[in-house]
Amino acid sequence: MDTKFFINNRNKFAERMEDYSTAVFFSGKAPRESADQSYDFSVDRNFFYLTGIDREDMILLINKIGGSVTETLYIPPVDEHFEKWFGILMRKEEAKEASGIESIQNKNEFMDQFAKKLSSSDRPDSVYIFSYITDKDEPYDQYRSLAHWMRNQYPAVNIKNSLGIMIELRSSKTEEEVSEIKTAIGYTKEALEFVMKNLKPGKFEYQVRADFEYQLMLRGSRPSFKTIGASGEKAVILHYIDLKQKIEDGNLILLDLGALSNNYASDITRTYPANGKFTQRQKDIYNLVLEAQDVTIEAMRVGASEVEVNDAVKKHFAKGLKVLNIIKDDADVDKYYYHSIGHPLGLDVHDLRRRDKTMQENNVYTVEPGLYIKEEGIGIRIEDDVWVTKRGIINLSSGIIKTVNDIENFMK
Repeated sequence: MDTKFFINNRNKFAERMEDYSTAVFFSGKAPRESADQSYDFSVDRNFFYLTGIDREDMILLINKIGGSVTETLYIPPVDEHFEKWFGILMRKEEAKEASGIESIQNKNEFMDQFAKKLSSSDRPDSVYIFSYITDKDEPYDQYRSLAHWMRNQYPAVNIKNSLGIMIELRSSKTEEEVSEIKTAIGYTKEALEFVMKNLKPGKFEYQVRADFEYQLMLRGSRPSFKTIGASGEKAVILHYIDLKQKIEDGNLILLDLGALSNNYASDITRTYPANGKFTQRQKDIYNLVLEAQDVTIEAMRVGASEVEVNDAVKKHFAKGLKVLNIIKDDADVDKYYYHSIGHPLGLDVHDLRRRDKTMQENNVYTVEPGLYIKEEGIGIRIEDDVWVTKRGIINLSSGIIKTVNDIENFMK
């Protein structure tokens, strides 16, 4: 992505900051897994959105004092011993070129410089940190640790949450961002086609996951979340990731998966017959779910609430489930459809969400109706990624086949 994109993101963030304030963003660090191993590193998405840098242990500081905005990026110092073992660290010139930030400082100097700033004559009245969804017993991350330190050392400083600004900025996707999501969808499409060609009864769910993730690796990508590959009765479990079951003849397999392109995610679900042919019962339920996608997209528009869109889908399912003799009362829909219709998508699979849960121009959403008939051992979900525009809803993943005929013909 062009450096100008990240410069523009910082400018838009600074415009929304209060005067006499400072914002801090951490790139994050991979937690330790054992004495000599760390978990895979995943960059803080806000840091990436504002800098374009996907590296550990960095800090972005944005200051707005008297209407004047300055930016500083703190990066780890060069350590030749570290580089011999783990890889080359980013140099200052490389960081400048990637981010467009001129002031690059040694990360080890951050706390001293930050403390001086908080006690200087041009000190900020407020400091923005980022806080989203956390559990009450969750260990401190870097943001919470910094907030704790400021409350003890500088209790007069007002700690503000940058969440509201980031929701506003990240929710509205530019064409450049949508292009990255479409690239991730393309990787998913190609990998799914490989899966379909190699799917057969007798394989294990983990082998199907291996087929998918291997194809992503060949394309320089990786999964955007833990791959779900649930066959038979396991498909009624929404986030089933155990993937140890053998796929039996006559089973459906529900595949909820995605890829990354420059940290932008796809999130796609398809449900396939392991032997390449749907039974009539499977076909009837599948088509009801597929029709629900059309109902969803027809209800979606700029200004629509997620609740009203979901209600339209529940009405559709109530009617169809009665025809299939699965329910008699509309209220029983919740037994077979027990999640909402979708969620925002972007740098996070479940991207930052507006508090009022309304769809705004240039949001990207998943559309994922599903039915889970436990007593019949059938779970079906079909998920696409769509772009909400003032011209209408654009299905970004329309190229991934999903009709019964297309699936059966492809799997012959």
